[in-house]
Order: sequence, then C-alpha cells, then structure tokens
Amino acid sequence: MAETNFQSRSDISVGIGSSSSNVALGTAHANSDTWNFLQVTDFNIQHVGATLDVAPNKNGIYGQLESQGHHRPDTMMYEVTLTMRGTATAVLKSCLSLFSEGGSAASLTPASSTGVMKHNTNTTDAVTLLFKNGGSDSSNISSVMVGCFCTSMTLREAVDSNGGEMVVESTFVTAYRPIENTLAANTEVLDTGAPKNIFSLTTTTIDSQPLVLSSWEINITRPLQRVHHINTTDFNPFGYVQPGPYEVTGTLVAKRDDSIEDLVNALKGNSTGIGISITSGSDFILTLPDVMIDNSTVENGDFMLQNIPFRAFAASETASIISITIT
Repeated sequence: MAETNFQSRSDISVGIGSSSSNVALGTAHANSDTWNFLQVTDFNIQHVGATLDVAPNKNGIYGQLESQGHHRPDTMMYEVTLTMRGTATAVLKSCLSLFSEGGSAASLTPASSTGVMKHNTNTTDAVTLLFKNGGSDSSNISSVMVGCFCTSMTLREAVDSNGGEMVVESTFVTAYRPIENTLAANTEVLDTGAPKNIFSLTTTTIDSQPLVLSSWEINITRPLQRVHHINTTDFNPFGYVQPGPYEVTGTLVAKRDDSIEDLVNALKGNSTGIGISITSGSDFILTLPDVMIDNSTVENGDFMLQNIPFRAFAASETASIISITIT
C-alpha cells in the first residue's frame, strides 16, 4: 500500500546553523548552537544520490550488462541556492561562509579565505543548513546538510521588481551526504530585519559621478572542489580546496545624462580602476574602490538607460575588493 504522508513546500522553513566556537568540519551544528531562520522566498533541497558511470561495451553484443554500471558517490557535490529578502542577516550569514566575514563591515581582499577546509578540523566558517519539515519521512522531518560553504552571493535591487527590495541569492555546496533526521533548533532566531530598498538609496557614484539607478547587481563567486573520499562507508571527503580566486562582477543600469558623458575615459577603456559607491545612509554602504567597466552599452526604452557592467579588483594584495556595511 502506498504511503499516505506528503510534503507541502510552503511548510518548509530554512535555518542556517553557525557557532562562534569551532565545530569540526563534517559535523552538524548542535541544536543549542545559533540557528538563524531567514526570510527565504525560494530554495531547492538535495537528497542523497550518486552519479552513474558506465564502462565500455563488449564487442559482439548490443546490450549493456549490469557489471558495466558503477555508481560514483565519491564525486558528489550537493548544491542548494537560497533566494532571500535582502536583510543584514541574509547578507552576513552568506559572507561568513563565502569569505569568512560574518560582521559588518564585511570586506573581501586578496588575502581572504575560509581557512583550512579539512575533514574533522575545527572551523567557524562552515555552516549547517536545516530544512525544517523538509524530510521525506513522517518521523525524520528535517533535511540537513552539514559542512556547507558558500560559493556565490548575488545582491540586486531594481525599481520594477519586488517593490524595490534587495534580493540576496546565495549558493551553498557540500560534499557530505544530506541526511534526514529529527534535528531541531532549541531556539529559532527569526530574521525580522527590514530588507534594504533601492528607493532608500541616498547616493550612488561611479568615479565620483552621481548616477540615478534603475537597477544594480553585484556577484561574488569562487570555485570549490571536494578532495577525494576517506572511505567507502559514507564517502566523506578529505576536505575542500579553492582552485581559483574570488571574482567580483556586477552591473549598474542608470539614467543616461551628463554623468554618462563625464565617464567617457572609463567607458572607452584606459585600464585604470575607478570607484563605485552605493549608499543609503550609514546602515547600508557598498564600496568597490577599484573597478573597470566592461563594454558599457545603451538600453532602449521609454527613456534611455546606460548599462554599465564592471569587474572589481584590488589595488594591492591587502586592499579591499568590496566592502559591505549593513545593519
């Protein structure tokens, strides 16, 4: 007889487990640790799985034999993306496991990293994702992902979507198998913060030129790879490596006016960094001191807009690539 339980997506809430004390990588945060339940508007859940490799076919037959199939749990990386309302908690919890800056101002430099990412080694940067009511079993109601690190965070605002509210979209990965159990937070710290809003911006400048923004977006990304597997029981990784640098890119879409003409040297390209600042008083300040514009174009519409893609750099090995002040 078929099982009678089922899941409603609307019943699932998402918490991020973290601790100011070290937790061994690969170990779930305890129910007594800090569990921030975020204002998540969209998400995906991962279930334990394994890709399938198929060995070459024997000459003389036209069917594949069972002995040719080989599951590869040793290669698995589980990825989830959380879309959240743009509160300070959503931003800083993402920054913590992306580049080890969980407080404001969160500054990314060429020296930033999430430290030693080795199995069973203490870390404060890895997080546990708890999908409350996400378990497929009627008893094991929680879906849990341990040893998660953030690999990308996108911040964006637009006058024509979400009432101007900032959206945070963060992707987390883990090489540890997702589990379903009864894990529950002793205390759920609800994110009640107000999202930042494009209509609250007070000043936006690029190379000291004021802009009137229609929208903006900033992306911080990095690669992360698992290191082999310790055993063939649970296929835990030896850890993770980051094989490449952080990359910070983005786009400003602004009203075409005198400021655009005043940016002519940066727009035509002179391989010289300029600064971007996006602020709404003291509670939200985005600073990118050294960006280069990447082939700006005109957008046609009822009124004309300038699309300004950019890439952020650091002026030196210790200088800031991006700084995020948010409270």
